[in-house]
Amino acid sequence: MLNYEPKLIKSEKDYKEALDSLDKLMEQDELNESERNALELLAHLIEEYEDKQFPTSLPDPIEAIKFRMEQAGLKQKDLIPFLGDKSQASLVLNKKKPLTLSMVRALHDGLDIPLESLVANEQKKLVPEIANIDWNKFPIAAMYKQNRDIYFPNIQKTVRDLKNNVEANIRYLFEPYSDILFSHSLLRQNPCLSTKCDNYALIAWLDAVCRLADQNESPVRFNIKRQALILNQLRVLSTFDEGPKLAKEFLEKIGIKLIILKHLPKTYLDGVAFNLRENEPVIGLTLRYDRIDNFWFTLFHELGHIFLHHVENNNPIFDNLELHVDTETENAANDFAANNLIADEELIEAGLFDDYNYDKIVEVAVKKQIHPAIIAGRIRKRLNNYYILKRLVGFGEVRKQFDS
Repeated sequence: MLNYEPKLIKSEKDYKEALDSLDKLMEQDELNESERNALELLAHLIEEYEDKQFPTSLPDPIEAIKFRMEQAGLKQKDLIPFLGDKSQASLVLNKKKPLTLSMVRALHDGLDIPLESLVANEQKKLVPEIANIDWNKFPIAAMYKQNRDIYFPNIQKTVRDLKNNVEANIRYLFEPYSDILFSHSLLRQNPCLSTKCDNYALIAWLDAVCRLADQNESPVRFNIKRQALILNQLRVLSTFDEGPKLAKEFLEKIGIKLIILKHLPKTYLDGVAFNLRENEPVIGLTLRYDRIDNFWFTLFHELGHIFLHHVENNNPIFDNLELHVDTETENAANDFAANNLIADEELIEAGLFDDYNYDKIVEVAVKKQIHPAIIAGRIRKRLNNYYILKRLVGFGEVRKQFDS
């Protein structure tokens, strides 16, 4: 029978008494329920005291590397394959440059140094690689300059600090959307984009669109069967001076998230359509060309991808509408946009491709309940003459509606 009542261990004397009592209990062949409870409680109290009095800490990563070097008889030059080059190895070993995740992987795989010795527990989940991404190719400076708060939310670091360990600094922002960003052909040439396109800038821009879309809660789920109602309402909204802003509000109320985000350098991008999750469509527009006619055609083009092609969440459809892409998908989206704004046949019937005077364009626009810029833009494109009707296409009238 145990004569010791378990209590909080506050001193070395309490600790020794608890150990003695635990030993006596463990020596007994059989324990009653009260004794089993006492044993569990004693073990917990002892462990708690030991954790406070004799904490075990993981070695400093650099000390762990030096220990492994000593074990294996390695010199600083032997670390070049794992750390990059002679200067990098010197900076790391002298604690003037932090270990990057790629260095951690190389040291763990090549020198068998435990991950626990190289990274904190919360960073261990970052060690597995994602789709062979070269994180150093992301345009950190351009992202930082264009919109620090969007591309690096809650990260209070300089560009130099971000570049020192890019993956560790930004990967957590990308991981929630990895299916969208990394599980398709984004890193191969997309026929809908310029051959000069920087695909890493494209991924960074798309990631920001995903995060902004996730911040906007739609009150209803998108219903694709409401296509006619949606398109009719958007045509009416186009007649208002603040039509683009009203369109964004309307689309979000019916379950389509419209994100306006300036393109990053070397992406040459107009828009994208994708599903953030099942039945959660997102349209991203860059407003690369700040004109009323361009906004409405690009929006309807992306809506065409949503209604016609039922975009999957891991297969975004990108668009550079300056390119003449002769694919079934793009031709269908172009036809969808043109015919659901105002068909060419209606403009031919009105004689607008031959006589495109201001009054006549406005008259037809009022009759068809669309913005005259849409008609003016179609005429300019059809005639391949972008010097005409400049007064009607709404230069500088879109971006300012979304500045906030």
